[in-house]
Amino acid sequence: MNAQLLINSLTQQDNNLDDLIEVLEEEKFAIVQNDYNALEQVILKEQKVLKTVEREESNRVKIIKEIAGLYSLELLSPTVDNLLKHGKSYFVNEASELNKLRNSIKVKLGKISQTNSHLKTVIEFSRNMIKETVLMLVGPDKHKLVNKRV
Repeated sequence: MNAQLLINSLTQQDNNLDDLIEVLEEEKFAIVQNDYNALEQVILKEQKVLKTVEREESNRVKIIKEIAGLYSLELLSPTVDNLLKHGKSYFVNEASELNKLRNSIKVKLGKISQTNSHLKTVIEFSRNMIKETVLMLVGPDKHKLVNKRV
């Protein structure tokens, strides 16, 4: 087990996160355009990408645990940070590449978090619009009916 396997895994995860960012942007666009069919398709695509991200994350953890076992490193958690902190002397040549990938992934996770926040806001707005529209259609005396979760 060597660091190159970890680099390959992180590179794959970096690409997976690019795919996830693209899908989230498509999802946001579908919601804003009120395109229900496109939204359904994007959600299916998002689920596939999330499964791929989850699978690669499990692979990364497995690789780090195997590398730690190989070099007898005691890691509190199987993260790239801990691996570099405790085993830097074993990964002199690969350290810069691992750091570069780790930083790229952190930036992409920040963008994903920001996009999810935007989606949450857009969805809340849409739900409130639906609720107000239903209230206008059924009248004010049906308020209890409309207050059900939309």
